[in-house]
Amino acid sequence: MYMEKKAILIIDDEKTIHIILKAMLSDEYHLIFASSAQEGIDLLGEKPVNLVLLDIQMPNISGMELLESLMIDTELRNIPVIIMTGKATKEIEERARELGAIEFMSKSFLFSDKENAKLKINKLALPKAQIPEKFGGYKDKLRALMEILLNESLNGDFIKTCRKMGTHFIQAFGIEYISFWTVHKHRVNLIVSLGDAQPENFGPEEAKNEQSFVQVVNRGRPYLTNNPGSKNRGFFGNASLKKGLNSEIGVPMFKITKEQLLYNNMKIPKNTEVFGFVILKRNHVFTTKEYRIISSFILQSSTIFWIMYQRMLKELS
Repeated sequence: MYMEKKAILIIDDEKTIHIILKAMLSDEYHLIFASSAQEGIDLLGEKPVNLVLLDIQMPNISGMELLESLMIDTELRNIPVIIMTGKATKEIEERARELGAIEFMSKSFLFSDKENAKLKINKLALPKAQIPEKFGGYKDKLRALMEILLNESLNGDFIKTCRKMGTHFIQAFGIEYISFWTVHKHRVNLIVSLGDAQPENFGPEEAKNEQSFVQVVNRGRPYLTNNPGSKNRGFFGNASLKKGLNSEIGVPMFKITKEQLLYNNMKIPKNTEVFGFVILKRNHVFTTKEYRIISSFILQSSTIFWIMYQRMLKELS
């Protein structure tokens, strides 16, 4: 009787490790390889996995930081993770187990005692793997969002439309927290803050002091972080972690018209000023595909938000 191989996701930035583990495990397991933490996240969102072998030392997001994100993630934390490292210490092992690793292996043990390593792997791998239910039906959900914007664009209220959009993002994409901000004459304003997991003790002054404020507002660049320990990405990191919000997308909104966007092939022209930004947080990791879809939609929606924002400023003046 044919038995389907269990799938192991190996996340390690060293290609040599990929080659060694392929020779060691490919006869018994279906192996999936990732060279970075974010690539591993993307694969976990697409493929059924019975077990993760995760290296500690990796650039950008370390294995420990990724492990912390996976254990907070409500959809991925049930997948067993074995931490592997070339520099095993008692402190590292204790930290890995504290964060939720099911096993800790030194690479020397993994390669020198292959039979026992295989026994452990087989014992710890889930009997049945499932693909986490990441959000699907992108086109339908984005179409519904665009309909809201188009309906509000002619006479809609800027603040009410932000609230409607935020509510729809929460319902459609599993967002636990979303906020809309504006920047006018160097003054930052929080327009709308929605969600069941509201970070506490934050506001415009705190936002201006965040490193990500520079990236989003001054440089006009969206960002993605699945790293709760990052000091350079994300707003209100410590407050967010207390609420279990380990993943975040930040997207600027630009002073641009529909005609300007179309003329520039649906790309934001260089040096276009930012008039606001959107922060989205949730308790399970964002894939690169999700990030691209959400950020592109918000960037292109700037044309409608910009019209409504100008109308609001005119009414207030």
